[in-house]
Amino acid sequence: MKIEYINPFIQAAEDTFRTMCGVEVERDGQLTARKNGLSPAYNMIGVIGLSGAVKGAVLMTMDTATSRKAIMKFLGDETVTDMDLSDGFGELLNIISGAAAAKLGTVHLAIPTVMTGDNQKIHSLPSSPWIIIPMKFPEWGKFNIEVAMEEA
Repeated sequence: MKIEYINPFIQAAEDTFRTMCGVEVERDGQLTARKNGLSPAYNMIGVIGLSGAVKGAVLMTMDTATSRKAIMKFLGDETVTDMDLSDGFGELLNIISGAAAAKLGTVHLAIPTVMTGDNQKIHSLPSSPWIIIPMKFPEWGKFNIEVAMEEA
């Protein structure tokens, strides 16, 4: 995968969390590849498909406690229901993916899907492994953006 596919997602995550949640995020280590069949690191997973100039998918994963803090800030509420948590998580992923896609050419986004639970397995095309972008909220915890895509 080309590095120019990764950088827009890093920038979009930084901008989105700063603007929409009033919190800074930063990179938390080196990019790594996740092989098919291995579970994402965290138990809250949002996935959104991409098509057009590139094809593939984007994941955002974080633990439930961290995601709850982010969604409370996003919604401006001190409590969130499980439905609010899933909806807000999907919407943040949609905003991040849309901002990144705008820099990748003509890219269309699917509707985001959010799953919770341990040991989820999400596969990519064999030619496009998941590239993990480790990120963190310095005050709240860690999360990952994962990208698997190729030119259409």
